Amino acid sequence: MSLVTRTVCALALLCGLAAARAEAATLTVNAGGDLQAAINAAKPGDTILVAAGATFTGTYTLPAKNGTSYITIRSSAPDSALPADGVRITPDYKSQLPKIRSTNAGPAFKTVAGASYWRLQFLEIFPSISTASSDLVQFGGGGSTQNSLSIVPHHLVIDRSYLHGDASFGQRRGLALNSRDSQVINSYFADFKSTAEAQTICGWNGPGPFLIENNYLEAAGENIMFGGTDPYIPNMVPTGITIRRNQISKPKAWMTQNWVVNNLIELKNAADVTIDGNVLENSWLATQQGYAIMLSPRNQNNTAPWSAVRNVTISNNVIRHVGAGVNITGYDNIHPAQQLQDVTITNNLFYDVSSAWTKSATAAIGRGLFIGAGPKNIEITHNTMITTGSGLFIDSGYAPTGVQVLGFVFNDNIVHAAKYPVYGNAQGEGSKGLTFYTPGGQFLGNVVGKFSTAAYPSGTDVIDLAALEQQFVDYAHDDYRLTTAHTLPVNAGVDFAALNAAMAAAPPPPPPPPPPPPPPPPPSVSTPYGGTPAALPGTIQLENYDLGGEGLAYHDTTAGNTGAVYRKDAVDVQATTDTGGGYNVGWTRAGEWLTYTTNVTAAGTYTIDVRLACSGVGGSFHVEVNGVDKTGPIAVPNTGGWQVWTTVSKAGVSLAAGPQIIRVVLDTGNASGSVANLNWLKVR
Repeated sequence: MSLVTRTVCALALLCGLAAARAEAATLTVNAGGDLQAAINAAKPGDTILVAAGATFTGTYTLPAKNGTSYITIRSSAPDSALPADGVRITPDYKSQLPKIRSTNAGPAFKTVAGASYWRLQFLEIFPSISTASSDLVQFGGGGSTQNSLSIVPHHLVIDRSYLHGDASFGQRRGLALNSRDSQVINSYFADFKSTAEAQTICGWNGPGPFLIENNYLEAAGENIMFGGTDPYIPNMVPTGITIRRNQISKPKAWMTQNWVVNNLIELKNAADVTIDGNVLENSWLATQQGYAIMLSPRNQNNTAPWSAVRNVTISNNVIRHVGAGVNITGYDNIHPAQQLQDVTITNNLFYDVSSAWTKSATAAIGRGLFIGAGPKNIEITHNTMITTGSGLFIDSGYAPTGVQVLGFVFNDNIVHAAKYPVYGNAQGEGSKGLTFYTPGGQFLGNVVGKFSTAAYPSGTDVIDLAALEQQFVDYAHDDYRLTTAHTLPVNAGVDFAALNAAMAAAPPPPPPPPPPPPPPPPPSVSTPYGGTPAALPGTIQLENYDLGGEGLAYHDTTAGNTGAVYRKDAVDVQATTDTGGGYNVGWTRAGEWLTYTTNVTAAGTYTIDVRLACSGVGGSFHVEVNGVDKTGPIAVPNTGGWQVWTTVSKAGVSLAAGPQIIRVVLDTGNASGSVANLNWLKVR
C-alpha cells in the first residue's frame, strides 16, 4: 500500500447551497509517510488523515489553495475515540493523536502568504528541544514581509488539539496568531515557558477577527497577548477578539522555577475585545505584578502611533489566586499611542487577590482594579471583589489629556478589601480620591466593607468586614453567593446565574440535516445561468457563463476559482473596478472558453463589443455562434493595467433569430501566458 492514498468521499456541500467541487477526498498518511506531499496534493474540502500515534517531524507548510472549503489535517483515529465537537481535549487522548514535532528549521506548521481554509484537528504538536525558542505554529507572518492586508492568511482553525512545550526546556510560543478570521477552540496548551517571555497565543500583525474558546491555556510570560511588537501592516489594530470559556492558568510549581512570569492576558494593541466566561488563575509577583488582565496601549517599537486598546468588555469571569486583578492604563508613557477608552467590567468574581501571591519576600499589591494615566469611559458594575489590598486604586501617571478618568461608572459592586476599598493615590480613601480622579462620575449602589471611618459617596452601603462576610453563603470556603437572608442591596455584586451560564459549555450542536438526495445525472448540454437565456441585442456579463461545469459550460486549464468570489467552480472570477462594478473573468489562458445560452429577438447584422483589460500587449480571442467562428481573431490591446478597461468591437456579425449558443474562445496569450481580463460582451 502506498504511504499516501486518495479515496473518494461524499459530495461536499458548502453551506447546503452548492457543491464547492465535484468530490471531496481523503488522503491517508501512514506512519513514515510524506505529510507535506499530502498537504500539497490536497484540494479544498479534502481531509488528510494522519496515522494516530505516529510521529512526523518537520516544518509543514500550508499553501494557498484558493478555495472556500476547509482542508482538514486530523488524526486517523475514529471520532468515537476522540472528544465530541465542542468538548475540550486533554492530554489523556495522546495515544489517539498523531505527533507533529517541529525541527530547528522552524515551526511545526506555518502558512504562506494568502493561505486560507486550513483546519488542524486532533493533533499533538510539540517541539524538538532545539526549537524551544521558536513558535510552535505560525498563522500568518509576524515580520516585515506581511505588510499588506491582501496577503494575510485567513480562515484558519486549531480544534481539539494538544500543543505543548518540552517539560524541561519549555517553548517560546504556542501560536503566533497573525492572520484573520481564525479560531483556536477546544484545545489544550501546556508548558509554554522560557527565560524570555513566553505565550500560548500572541498576535501583533493580523487584523482579526479571532475566536479563542474553550481551551486550557498555560504560559509563563503572558498566556494571551495582542501587541507587544508593532505591526508591519500600516494602521493595523487586531480587532474583533473573543476570549471565551477558557481556563487561563500558570502551574504553581513554576513559582520556584526560573521562567519569566508576567501576567495572564495583556492587550497592548487591540479593539472590540470580549473576555467572557473564563477562569483566570495563578499569577504572581515576579517579573511583573502578576495581573490577571493588563490593558495598556503600547507603541512598542515607536513605529505604530496608532496603537490602541479600546472597546473591551470583561464579563462573567472568575479571577482568583493572583497578585493583582485588572490593570487599566490610559497612555503609553514611552512612545506616542492612542488613549485607552471604552472598557466595561461587569459581573466578575474576584477572590484571593492577595499579597501572598509573590515569588519573593516582597508582597504583591493585592489590588482588584488599578486605573492610571487617565483612560476614558470606564464602566465597572456588578462585581464582587475579595482582596487584601485596595478593591479599586486610581493613580496618576503620564496622561497628556489629564489624569482624571472622564466617563467613569462604578455601580452595584461589592468590595471586601483588607486595606482600602477605594483609594486615590496622593488624595485619599473614598470620596476624596473619587472627587479628584473621577469628576462627574457615578458611584451608586455599592457595598463597601471596611475598617476605617473615611467618607464614601452618599448611598454607599458601608459595612464592617466581619459583618459583610456573614452575608455570603460560605466566606471561609470561597462561596461568595449571597445568603437568602442577606441585607445588602438586591442588585449588588455578581449575578451568579448569569456567571455560571456564561462559563458553562455551549449546548451541543443540532443534529445534522438528512443527507441530500443523489444529484441528478450531469446534463449533456449547458443551461443558462439564472435560468433564463440572455436576450440579444443586449449585454452579457461574462461572469454569468452557463451552468453545466467543465467541458460543457466552460473549459478552464487551472483548478479552483483564483479570485475566490461570486462562483465556486474552476473559472477564475474577481471583483472589478470598471464602471458599474460587479465582477470580471480573469487569469485567462489560451485554449480556455466560456459558453452563454442566448435568445436573439430578430435576425440581422450586428456589432459585438467586448469590454476587456490587459497589462501589456495581450493575446487574441474569437466569438463563436452555434460552433461557427463569427468574428475571426480579435487582438487584445495593452490597456495599461489589469483593471484599466477599454472596449474592442467587431462589426458585420450576422445572427439568426431565436436561441443561439455563444462561445468566447481564448486563442493566444501574451508573453506571460495571459489573454485578458473580460468584463462583458454586448450585441448591438
